[in-house]
This record gives sequence, structure tokens and C-alpha cells, in this order.
Amino acid sequence: MAVTHFIQTIWSKKIQDELEKKCKLVDNCLRDYEGDCKYAQTVKILAVGDPTVNKYDNTTDITIEDMSDASQLLTIDQANYFAFYVDDVDKAQSVPGLKERYQQKAVHKLALARDSYIADLISKATNVTEVAELTEEGTKKGVDEAIVALRERDFDEEGVLEITPKFYNLFKNHLITLSTSNPEYIKKGKVGVYDDLDVIMSNNMKNDGSNVYCDIRGKKAIAFAGQINEVEALRAEKRFKDIIRGLDTFGAKIIDEDRIQVIKYSVTP
Repeated sequence: MAVTHFIQTIWSKKIQDELEKKCKLVDNCLRDYEGDCKYAQTVKILAVGDPTVNKYDNTTDITIEDMSDASQLLTIDQANYFAFYVDDVDKAQSVPGLKERYQQKAVHKLALARDSYIADLISKATNVTEVAELTEEGTKKGVDEAIVALRERDFDEEGVLEITPKFYNLFKNHLITLSTSNPEYIKKGKVGVYDDLDVIMSNNMKNDGSNVYCDIRGKKAIAFAGQINEVEALRAEKRFKDIIRGLDTFGAKIIDEDRIQVIKYSVTP
């Protein structure tokens, strides 16, 4: 029996849309390089280096330099999938709420994988502020020092402060609170504003067993590209069931270390 009523484009689009809503850390990345992302492909991020500015006088010939190329390659090297049996695709799509529940669970796991990958990248950034004391005063001191370090590198753009629930619990009294009735804030983990930074709370910040890595960054610090490449239904070969499966491919890279400052604290202070 063939699968006849599976609508791939609609399911793909819905899963992609829901995935975007569930990603918190990915949402704060540069997404300009997305398009036809396939596994093991690379995306070239075009950039130029800084020109040299020299003193001029009318007795000396000017120096002409070649334009320097600061382009980087973003590799699409991550791939995650979901696959599950259903008794019959037509039946699954006709029972109210059934396919949506499958979809929600799949999307949640895919979003977690994306955000965990970004969190791992954040933990490897080169500019780090250490929180000596995990107290209300200590967290504020660490955040303030991280902000100063960023701004001393000419950081003057919109940014986010991404923290764990534990860090938030100690730091929350210093935040400008937001309306909790806004569902978009809640979905994206936005819990307040501090010193013109949107504050995002996430359970996915990197914990390596010794330290936890929060951060402040601008959207141009990390480039991300990804998409749901395949969502398809097919008949199981050895069972009287149908299979629904999907493939998510993506890649990410820190492309500007100056736009990110890690805030590190010990797991057991």
C-alpha cells in the first residue's frame, strides 16, 4: 500500500517554522548565509580587511596597497534526523492533534541540538570574563566587566546577554522587567533588559562539568546556516506501517571574536 496523502512541502515548512520559534541561541546568530544548505557543503562569507590610513604630504608618493581578503568558510557539517512509525499516514493526518504532537516532539529535539551546538561554540570563544563569586553582587560584577570588555573593543551594536536559570535567579533584581503577557518574549527566553542588552535565559548554555559558559554577543559574532532538507513518508518494508522522517542540516562558526564575551562561572563555586 503506497503513501498517497503525505504533503511534503507543507510539513517541511511547518517543521522549519516551528524549529525557528524554539531556537533561542540560534535566533541571536547572523542568518544571512542561509539558502540551499546541504550536508558537507560550505558557504563563503565575504569580507575585506581594514585599509591602512597613512599620513600625507605633498613631497612623498602615496603607498597603494592591495585589497586584503578576510573571507571565511562556513561548513554545513551537522546533520540530525527524526524518524517514526505510524500505522497509516492518512489516518495520522486525519486524527486531530496527532501529527502535530509528533511534530512538536521532533522539533523540540532538533532545536535542542541546534542550540547545544551554538552553546559549545560560545564556550570556545577567546574573550572570557570569570565570575569569582556566584552571588547577586558577583553576577552583576561579572556582567559589568564583560560589558566593559566588549565596549573597549568598539562594540556599539544591539546585543544579547545569554544566561542560565541559575545565573538569572541571582541577577534578576538588576533587570528591567518585561511584560510577561507577550508570548514572543516567552518563546525566545527573553526575561528582561540590562544596560541596553536583551537578556535571554536558556537551559542549553554549555556545562562541561567544571564550568558553565554564559555570554554577551552581537548578532554578527556567530554565523549560522541551516534548514530542514528532507521530510518524507514511505512504506515500511517489513511492517504494516508507514514511516515519517526528516533531516535537519546546519553549520555555525564564530566569525568575529571581538563581538562576543564569554561569562564563565564554576559549577561548584
